[in-house]
Amino acid sequence: MKLLIILFITSSIYGQSDFILPSDFVDSPPNLPNVVLPSFDDDNSDSEVSIDTNLINSVKGYRIQVAISQNEKDLIDIKEKLEVVVKEKIYIKFELPNYKLRVGNFDSRKKAEIYRNKVIQLGYRSAWVVPTLIELDY
Repeated sequence: MKLLIILFITSSIYGQSDFILPSDFVDSPPNLPNVVLPSFDDDNSDSEVSIDTNLINSVKGYRIQVAISQNEKDLIDIKEKLEVVVKEKIYIKFELPNYKLRVGNFDSRKKAEIYRNKVIQLGYRSAWVVPTLIELDY
């Protein structure tokens, strides 16, 4: 038993050493790359704020998304076919990474669903209703 106590005392005395210093754990500041963001300010206007009038006349609503493609020309062809039979306004919008062909400006989902059924009857079976900003009719 005496041997065990002596072993415990000597191991606790000699077991602690100063070979690890607190300064070994100091982190150096990270080496980050410089990021240069593009400037969207016009050189001609000093501090004028440009206002997009399309956003002012927009409210939350619904449109029918008829098709999606990475090729805008495909959607232009579909748009030309739809313009003959559809009375609603047709939009081609680019949202990374695809172009989207959408029809109409509906203030309620129910109205959009009814019109979607008409678009499906025209042969565009993959049409669906999407919430988006729509134009106000004056």
